[in-house]
Amino acid sequence: MADLYASMGATSDIVETYTNAAGVPRATPIIGIVAERGTFVRILNSVSRGEQEVGVPIYMDLRDSNGDPLPTNTEVEIEIERAGAKDTLLYGKLEQISHYNQSTISEQRNVDNVDAAKVVLEYPDSAPQSGPVSHVDIRDVDDAFISIDSAAEIDWNNSEIYVDSSAVKEGSR
Repeated sequence: MADLYASMGATSDIVETYTNAAGVPRATPIIGIVAERGTFVRILNSVSRGEQEVGVPIYMDLRDSNGDPLPTNTEVEIEIERAGAKDTLLYGKLEQISHYNQSTISEQRNVDNVDAAKVVLEYPDSAPQSGPVSHVDIRDVDDAFISIDSAAEIDWNNSEIYVDSSAVKEGSR
């Protein structure tokens, strides 16, 4: 099991933080997921929490430098750029973050609310199949990001993001 988080300036070993470019017409990274050499990080698209069978719980409190929540219409994307590929593949997307702005991290983690914090990972548009995937592997040669499209910049001294630990595994290649 691996931890995948960034919280108030601290991060797990496999996470790098970035400041998004505010006001640009596309999502830019706020989190980079970095597998150690010779390993991979697997994000499971199904956990035994909540009623909804599919989705990875991601708990967020995203704030700007004033400590204010990022705008509700902030979009969140989970993207992977495979080694040697030209394009970044979109595996999951949230159109807005109202649930996260209205709920504390503890409330989001509560078994009664966890389904609202789940992001469903799906095959990217360029894949021959469609629909939810069972998991996504991030190899040590891949670049993976959680990105946002927002009118405000994230401030990592005021923000937190956690991927449910039961959905994150590490393995050897």
